[in-house]
Amino acid sequence: MSQATQAVLDALNEKIGTVNVSINQALVAGQATAPLRKKLQELQGDLSAARARHETAQADAHAAALRTAEDDAAALVLAANAEVNDALQAIGTDLRLADDDQRFAAAARCVTFAQLAVDAVVSKFHEANAKFDQVHEQLAKVSAKHDELLALRQGGDTSDKTAAQLYACSLDRAALQGLADSAPVAGNAVTERAFLVNAQADFAKQKSNAIIGLAREDIARVEDLFIARVRGLDNFARSNRLINGGSIFSVIKPGEKISYMMRTGSLPSA
Repeated sequence: MSQATQAVLDALNEKIGTVNVSINQALVAGQATAPLRKKLQELQGDLSAARARHETAQADAHAAALRTAEDDAAALVLAANAEVNDALQAIGTDLRLADDDQRFAAAARCVTFAQLAVDAVVSKFHEANAKFDQVHEQLAKVSAKHDELLALRQGGDTSDKTAAQLYACSLDRAALQGLADSAPVAGNAVTERAFLVNAQADFAKQKSNAIIGLAREDIARVEDLFIARVRGLDNFARSNRLINGGSIFSVIKPGEKISYMMRTGSLPSA
């Protein structure tokens, strides 16, 4: 709730309280209360209307935040698809994701809505903490006055007036410090931030898994193509009696690089 809205609600509640007191006084004095009750009804109507406006504004703001989170998620999906395609191109595969591929949509929404939750908590913290700005301002003034009076005492001022002022100022400073210490502390979004970090980590993992998975899929496709070519050569050679029996190695033998990789489990030098 904004400070302006809170000020309006506080003012209306104060007026309602004043009218209620006046009604009670009129009742005790035997005076007419109808005008006061009419005024009370008007104020209560104003208060209900102000609350309704605030609730509507809150609902509109929440709906706008949800739309923004959805838009941000869609943008994350597009960026993720582009990132995956760049990686696949660097690897040398032919496979690509379509720009509108939605495999990352759920993870992206988890990220943006977790961010929305963090922003909501932080916003409430700043809103609540703003109410204490005046407290901190007054505390600074009273502390400065306290230091000034203390300096006078330490400088030899033994007057009762200065002593009384210093005592009163000490009480005011302690009371204001207590109010300042009751201000909300940043860090209330610890749980929400943890969800956000986890969502971001899951999103990154899904992108990495997609890159590896698509690259393996492309390699498997190349492998299938290689086997199909060898099978075609084998069929041709056997149907034309170019070879009789024997293994596939009668037709083709693995090259040195493939043989090295299969034998050692390591890639040969380029």
